[in-house]
Amino acid sequence: MNPNLFIAGVPKAGTTSLFRYLALHPEVHPSNPKEPGYFHPFKIEDRKKDIEFYKKCFSGYSGQKYAIEATPGYFYGGKESAKAINDFSPGSKVILVLRNPVDRLFSFYKYKKSLGHISGKLNFETYLDECKKIDSNQSIQKKNYDFWAMVGGKYHSLLLEWHNIFGDRLRVCFFDDMVKDEPKFIAEICKWLELDKSQIDDNKTKVQNKSMIYRSKGLQRFATSFDNRLSGVWYYLPWLKWPLSGLYNLVNAKPNTEKISDSLRNELVNYYSSDISKTCNFLEEMHIKNIPEWMIR
Repeated sequence: MNPNLFIAGVPKAGTTSLFRYLALHPEVHPSNPKEPGYFHPFKIEDRKKDIEFYKKCFSGYSGQKYAIEATPGYFYGGKESAKAINDFSPGSKVILVLRNPVDRLFSFYKYKKSLGHISGKLNFETYLDECKKIDSNQSIQKKNYDFWAMVGGKYHSLLLEWHNIFGDRLRVCFFDDMVKDEPKFIAEICKWLELDKSQIDDNKTKVQNKSMIYRSKGLQRFATSFDNRLSGVWYYLPWLKWPLSGLYNLVNAKPNTEKISDSLRNELVNYYSSDISKTCNFLEEMHIKNIPEWMIR
């Protein structure tokens, strides 16, 4: 069974929570791992040699209406990733979740810092200095990924490319709606997918991927490895993970309370202003009515 439902973007916009939520539906078979990355722009040239791995990600499929995976980095592959998905799985559906690019960038920064992928000595201002070294016309690459996040908040051209290929099979959602009322948010997606939302137990969901600061990087690496080994269990029984996560965070973590200064926020708002305006106009042309406030200037 080829997957026929993809959560393709954007990073740090609640895609993990959305995947976990939909995976609770009896007519949805989730991939293991959640992010196979088969159509990621980093890996798209190596797809032929990775096909057996990709098929194994959906082992256990037993006739459900949807086989789903969620790799938010697909969005940045634009038309190349979109075409590859559509060719591989004709008739498949794609979900994109958009988030205020300023808040998304800040969340990405905190997440990368919590994982130790960027220097702990960087604050948000110095992180942006590194991001500004990436040319806005430069495509996403492995070597620039950690600092491409500023460019990655420009949605318009990429959104056009995905829509040109998927048309009505593309669902554009907003992180704001997920945060405001997650059950309603999921209900609307289920309606689009022609799934019965009542078959999902709302009590078995919880926000995923909160950014934390870890006291011991060694212990964090061990915890990440342990988490990955049990990923299959967490997909089907996510509530079993919560007490373990709570205990671990009590011992080795604390929330990242860093905030964006007003000056940096204003700078970023200006940086994204033109692209947000074009994105908003395009979504209105698609007759999407629940445009979030940050998109309307």
